[in-house]
Amino acid sequence: MSLKAVLFDLDGTLVDSVPGLAEAVNGVLLEQGAPVCSEEDVRVWVGNGPQKLIERALQFRHISMPSEQALERFRHYYNRTLGNAVCYPGVREGLAQLKAAGLKLACVTNKSSHYTEPFLRQLELTDTFDLVLCGDEVDRPKPDPQSLQIICDRFAISPADAVMVGDSVNDLIPAEKIAMPRIAVSYGYHQNKPLDEHQPLQICDEFSAVVELCLS
Repeated sequence: MSLKAVLFDLDGTLVDSVPGLAEAVNGVLLEQGAPVCSEEDVRVWVGNGPQKLIERALQFRHISMPSEQALERFRHYYNRTLGNAVCYPGVREGLAQLKAAGLKLACVTNKSSHYTEPFLRQLELTDTFDLVLCGDEVDRPKPDPQSLQIICDRFAISPADAVMVGDSVNDLIPAEKIAMPRIAVSYGYHQNKPLDEHQPLQICDEFSAVVELCLS
């Protein structure tokens, strides 16, 4: 491929953040006197931002709670558990390779900016990206293509000059809508939805394969 930029989803693509998210979700559930959920449950629910995540957990336990209150309590706990996350194998090295090759790198996430900056800082990824765009910084977050188009506009490139790398249909659908090439990773949080339906160039089992494809 002849690329000018690579756009990455964050949670489930670059970083396994489920342990910290699950701790925060369970903090809310325990407050409500409900049984906790498993990390595997949370892996299925992740992908549309914190509001949807906590809503899915509450629905799972049949708890009725005002949305704003639920989100506030989730944030209370997630501020404490945010750092319980790790980069997937090969991510740091791979991003460095892509950057050294002269590619623009962007992180496009539905995570709110309130969490994303400290999250990237704790993982020592802050200086890796030329641009970070969060879910609360756009009117229509993924799976709407608005955030991907904004990044292309800021990089002064067309969608065809970039590739979107993600672990779920929420990453592939927006790229598909603007005819941006896309690469899926199999190891993340795909909400049990088939990735091949959205015609990724490849479904990669390891991050090193993503890097190899981007540099080919």
